[in-house]
Amino acid sequence: MKPLHALAVGLIGLGLVLPLQGCEPPVSPLEQATANAGTAGRLATTDALEAAFLEGEITFQACLESAEEQIEAGDPSATVFAGAVLDLGARIEDRLPKGGEYELFWWRLGQLASRATYQAMQAGRFDEAETLVLAGPKRWQRLRYWQQYPNHDIMVALSMAHRGESREGIARLRSRAIQTPEMEEAILQIRELDRQRLRERLREQIEAEQSGGS
Repeated sequence: MKPLHALAVGLIGLGLVLPLQGCEPPVSPLEQATANAGTAGRLATTDALEAAFLEGEITFQACLESAEEQIEAGDPSATVFAGAVLDLGARIEDRLPKGGEYELFWWRLGQLASRATYQAMQAGRFDEAETLVLAGPKRWQRLRYWQQYPNHDIMVALSMAHRGESREGIARLRSRAIQTPEMEEAILQIRELDRQRLRERLREQIEAEQSGGS
């Protein structure tokens, strides 16, 4: 009888060795949530992440890194997953680090919201952008952050204008001690948006009057 190893070599040579079953590594809850975010949606993804976090199966740091990687790669569902991670952060805020030495960690959350908002705006998804621009724990929304990242401040103002709060958006930018050329440009854009809306309302009124008189 041939030794076992010799038999195995012969079978390999004939291509008769079957692949081993059950050797695929299991998909982690984080990988599963990341992959399914686009179809599951933001709320369901947040629920899945929270359940896995509370079971000790994932860390918030890993979720944050995954969301950052997706945004960087321009993944189509990146904004959904980023929103879910930010919502998870809001739910578990009492479990996140509090000390001043973790300020950069909180700024990373703010930047995740900023980059996700920008990606949504670039795709014309302004309703989604509005839900992202101030998403996550409130801790990152401090004056020092806005001073460090004025472009995020601008997106907040633009989002306010999109939902009809143009004056408030302009006032937000005007209140900042440090004014940038980009802020002034954003204010001009907001004013032009208001003028477009006014012209649209006048046009609709005129058409309604003409239709009623005919």
